[in-house]
Order: sequence, then C-alpha cells, then structure tokens
Amino acid sequence: MTTTISAPGGLKRLTTAFGGAILALFLAAFGALMTPAAAHADADTLQYSGDNSTWGDMSQIPDFQGELIPGGELTTTFWAKNPTSQGGTLQVYLGNWTKTAPDMQAYVRVEINDASGDIVDLTNNLATPGTELKATHVGPGQTAKVMLVVGMPADAGNESQNQSVSPDFALDFELDAEAVATTTTLTGPATATTTTSFELTATVAPAGATGTVQFKDNGVNIGNAVPLTDGVAKRTQILAAPGAHSITAVYNGADGFIASTSEVLTVTVTATPVEPGTGSAGSSSGSLGDLGSIFGS
Repeated sequence: MTTTISAPGGLKRLTTAFGGAILALFLAAFGALMTPAAAHADADTLQYSGDNSTWGDMSQIPDFQGELIPGGELTTTFWAKNPTSQGGTLQVYLGNWTKTAPDMQAYVRVEINDASGDIVDLTNNLATPGTELKATHVGPGQTAKVMLVVGMPADAGNESQNQSVSPDFALDFELDAEAVATTTTLTGPATATTTTSFELTATVAPAGATGTVQFKDNGVNIGNAVPLTDGVAKRTQILAAPGAHSITAVYNGADGFIASTSEVLTVTVTATPVEPGTGSAGSSSGSLGDLGSIFGS
C-alpha cells in the first residue's frame, strides 16, 4: 500500500505547490484575513537552500524523500534565509489541500530548527486551509531550518491504498511590527601607527536602539560584536598591518530596529619607526636595561 503526494500538473515536487500565482493568491488572501494590521512580505523575499550552502529561489527546495505507507512519513528539508535588514516571522501554513479519497488517512506537520509543530489530521476533512503549522522569528541575515512532513498513521486502512494527497504547503513572511530605520555613525582617527592603540566609536540612532555592533576591517570582522550602551559601542584596536584600512561599523538590528551600516572610515596606518640605541659597543653608557627597553622586553 503506497500513497503519493501529487501537485498540479502531475509534478511530484514541492516547488509546484509553493510557486506561481497559486501561492501569491493564497498568501494575499490569508495575509489580509488573519492579521490585517501586520506588514507582510512576499515569501520570495527569502532565499532558499537545500544544503545551507547554495542559495536561490524556491527551486532550491528538494523533492520529498521516503515512502508514504502506514506508519511512514515523507519529508523534505530546506533552509530559509532572511537577506533583508529587517526581522520577521516565517510562518508555514497548510494550503488548499486535496486528496483523492475522502476517507484516506493522512496528516501533516512541520519542524523548524528541529522543533516540531502540532500534527494536523487530514482525515475526514478535519483540517482547515490556512492552519498555521509552525512559525519562527528570523532576524536580518539569519536562517531557519525547515522540514515539511506528510505522514500516514500506522493503523491506516485499505481506504488509503493507492490514493494521493497534496497538502499545498504555503509560506508567509511577516515583518516585525513597528520596526524603525536606524543610522550608524562611526568615528575614529584618520591615521595610526602599527603599535599604537586607538578607539573606534559607533553611535546608533534613534535613541533606544538595542543589540550589537560588529566592527569590520576591509569587510573582515574585528573581534566579536560589541553590545550597545545608550546607543554607543566602542572598541580599542591596534592595526598591525601598514596601509589604508577601510573600517565600518555594522549595527546588527534588534526587535523593533532595522540593521544599518556606517560609512567607511579610512585609517591610514604607518609602521612605527625603530629608534636607534643611545650607546655603542665600546661605551660604558649602555646597559642591559637600556637594550631591553629598545627591543621591548
């Protein structure tokens, strides 16, 4: 006894159920119906990956794997990434699902970041299209691991044999409410030496912004992110490599605040000159202590 998951056009592929006008109409209808005051983004705003490495549109979502038999489950796992500067809630819904036999036994559930949502029974038309299966908050640049599951109870009878079900899973991405834009300003010296420490100061506006700031040198992180204190993050730094350094401060965003990046601060670093010794080999004016101070010991 086997049961297949079918999609429009006979393609047994999840992206058919997700993509195109069907999804757009579904999201528009349920977005307006369920949370009229919330800001919704198209699910295509997110990026998708089947291996958490290669990113693209929904075509990256893999096929279902497994065999739908009594006590078995079909699954597909993918990652969704928020590439925007604003956080939001990723929601997975049951779509306008169909099956070929009214008394066929089947259920669906969703796991996000390895945490499972409730099992929703598709037997005897008990499930309502638009039922939220699982949701999670995805901050700017963050990812969520999603597994879609279609299962059959272990005690499923012969009425389920050779039937098909299409859960028509759908996604929505609800932007954080009242999130405000921020600006990040970076200050520091224009010049430094390879042995002199200096201070970088990032100021995030408006007042009340929380979270962390990541300082970067030519796009590479300088240490760990620094928490904001009264809208300010500071870092004391030594740049050991001579030359021009393009320093930026990246505010990572927080609930209610959108991430932002400062303009580039160019710090030109020069090598610290080595001062000549004051004594000579034949002179009694030099000492071991003097030599130690010259060589930094």
